[in-house]
Amino acid sequence: MDTFQHIVLEWYARHGRKLPWRETKDPYKILVSEMMLQQTQVDRVIPKYHMFLARFPTVQALASAPTSDVLKLWSGLGYNRRALYLQTCAQEIVALRHFPDDVDGLRILPGIGPYTGAAVLSFAFNADIPVIDVNIELLYKRIFYGNKETVEALAVKHLPLGRSRDWHNALMDLGSLFCTSKNPKCSLCPLEKVCSSADNEKRIQETRKKKNVIPFRQSDRIVRGTILKLLTAKPYSISDLHVAVKNEGIERTAEHFQRIVSQLESDGLIEVRQKMVRLPSQLKKEI
Repeated sequence: MDTFQHIVLEWYARHGRKLPWRETKDPYKILVSEMMLQQTQVDRVIPKYHMFLARFPTVQALASAPTSDVLKLWSGLGYNRRALYLQTCAQEIVALRHFPDDVDGLRILPGIGPYTGAAVLSFAFNADIPVIDVNIELLYKRIFYGNKETVEALAVKHLPLGRSRDWHNALMDLGSLFCTSKNPKCSLCPLEKVCSSADNEKRIQETRKKKNVIPFRQSDRIVRGTILKLLTAKPYSISDLHVAVKNEGIERTAEHFQRIVSQLESDGLIEVRQKMVRLPSQLKKEI
């Protein structure tokens, strides 16, 4: 075992975060957590994770549930299309009569990309497969700054066989707690002495991914989320729904609002029937 592996695994054994999805090897529960954790902070996910599994404890329960119930429980997490993908996955798994335990089997499920598939295999089955999200990628780039190998090659090279689950949980913790995109806490990080970028501002900045992000209040996401939140209480006409969204302090023109409603309907997140907007009763199969 190389020094990098030893430091990471020893630190994790002592200081790894206690998170509910780390207390199970059930692939369904891990899939739920991975879908929820996409672009959503851990502290927001934890209560929703418990609530969701209390209502849908098995893949069969989720597959057969009314889609409106799934969306109601998902409300507040954002990126609501993930809830539809998750329910479609559950239906596909029930149809298969087993949970896929290899890359090809997982990748055919809707909404399962390379990262999510690898994460489920690692955390549920302890498969010796690299799991690379944006935080782990940043960690490798900083530790091995100047190395000509790709991040994928480095991840494969340093993955300790038989320890995939612990290894990737540890890297995620190190990225979250120390190796943040801005202002990493190098002096506190256990990898400081083996990291090629530690305390080097130039290298730290070079490895950052800079994004042009639209402020949340100006984005369509806040409108979409507010619409779905309102619809968890009752159906609305489009005009009344527009007024209700305005009452939440969110101003959009009628034309812009109609485009958002149409896109939500196209995405399968709402239904418009007899001029009333409501949550869908059943999942559309094309999702």
